[in-house]
Amino acid sequence: MKINAYHSHLQSGIFLMAGLLFVSAFAGLANAQGRSPWTSAGSTGTVDEDSQSIVNLSSFAVSHAVGQTGSIHVRYNISATDNVSFFCPATQSVVKVRFRNSDNSGATARLTFEIHSTNIATGGNTTDFSFSSDGIGAGIGFTSVMFTPAIDFDFANRVYWIEATLFRSDASQRVDLGSIQIYENAGAACP
Repeated sequence: MKINAYHSHLQSGIFLMAGLLFVSAFAGLANAQGRSPWTSAGSTGTVDEDSQSIVNLSSFAVSHAVGQTGSIHVRYNISATDNVSFFCPATQSVVKVRFRNSDNSGATARLTFEIHSTNIATGGNTTDFSFSSDGIGAGIGFTSVMFTPAIDFDFANRVYWIEATLFRSDASQRVDLGSIQIYENAGAACP
């Protein structure tokens, strides 16, 4: 009996160690991918007044209201989170976008957005990243894409925001912004 009890405790210890190693490895992977990125659902943006009559904010996405055409302008304030400004300085960030665009050519439907920043002390308006759905849409279904631009988020000296435009000239086309996620991915460790 003592041998079986010892064997049982040994197996339990091995399983516990394997479990701890798995959790530790998963936590490291999650941190490397940005555990606390800045994230926004498309429907949470601030819609410009000139777009109010044609916009549809439903569930997580922003899109055109049924039968409407034109350009919808939406803004998103980017606030500091743990991993959006994780490096000092960052050499690479990740921008993940979930969207739908049924016109892959962009002729009758297109999603674009830019990440902008301004210096708190001196002003200005810098475009840090640009996105266009042309050529990367997946038809009538949502798709996700990821980019790795060289953006160093410096919230001590700059303010950041996103300006998105959803355009459609044909009411039978679909263009939706589902979500945007941003975090710094590589660079020098902060002191």
